[in-house]
Amino acid sequence: MRLHQWAKNLLVFVPLILAGQIQNVGGWIDCLLGFMALGLLASSTYLLNDVLDLESDRRHWSKRGRALARGDLPVPVAIAVGAVGILGSFAIAATINSHATFVLVVYAASTAAYSLGLKRVPVLDVFVLAFLFTLRLVYGIYLADVAASPWLLAFSMFLFMSLSLAKRQTELRRSAILGRDRLDGRGYIAADIPFVFGLGIAAAAGAVLILALYIIHEASGAGFYRSPLLLWSMPAIMFLWLGRVWLLAGRNALDDDPLWFAVRDGVSVTLGAFMVLAFFGAWQISWWA
Repeated sequence: MRLHQWAKNLLVFVPLILAGQIQNVGGWIDCLLGFMALGLLASSTYLLNDVLDLESDRRHWSKRGRALARGDLPVPVAIAVGAVGILGSFAIAATINSHATFVLVVYAASTAAYSLGLKRVPVLDVFVLAFLFTLRLVYGIYLADVAASPWLLAFSMFLFMSLSLAKRQTELRRSAILGRDRLDGRGYIAADIPFVFGLGIAAAAGAVLILALYIIHEASGAGFYRSPLLLWSMPAIMFLWLGRVWLLAGRNALDDDPLWFAVRDGVSVTLGAFMVLAFFGAWQISWWA
């Protein structure tokens, strides 16, 4: 059920924080319940996706160690647990509000479409993955009942398209090293490596640019920041981190999952800590005091 992937669902708390509602206890409770519901849904869809990917996972250098691929987990059990988990997720979301439940339905439908065919369509597959990440933010907006930020959603799309392309780049490089011309279960071939690399770097540059525009057009005018000037360290930190991700991807030294790599990589964790400090400094510190 890949519980470590629940770290991705922390995105649901971002809209609450960026809207200056950190002291909203009710919002935190709803976001926490929503976090649990989304985690349960994601884990359930991972199980069902692994059932569909069974044969290609058994040929994969790292995925072959998963319980289903090894044969440790019976397929009927995985399907049953996945179905119950999805129903439980919707039941939890229904206690929050109907908008949150609708977003989960869209997430489940999009995940199903990805698993059943969209993951085999080059470029569209990474767009769908970025959309699923951005849906987490939309979900958080409805959970916290705050205004949507177009800049934040656009930034999310570019950032997660870049990270999804980094994942494909790594998979393609390792598949090519094993002498395979095609990536199992996906629509990419070895000749696509330069294209994927270039598109990923372009998406990374777009993410940094949109983050800067978000600060100019929205964050700087938010009244709850005492020192918005400190926010300008965030695009610089994001540039350094994405640059590191793509440098390692080009060297074939990146983990199959860039986000899983980030939570275990000391440099990434340090940069993330600086970004958090910059945000809370901008929020709490009076620059001219």
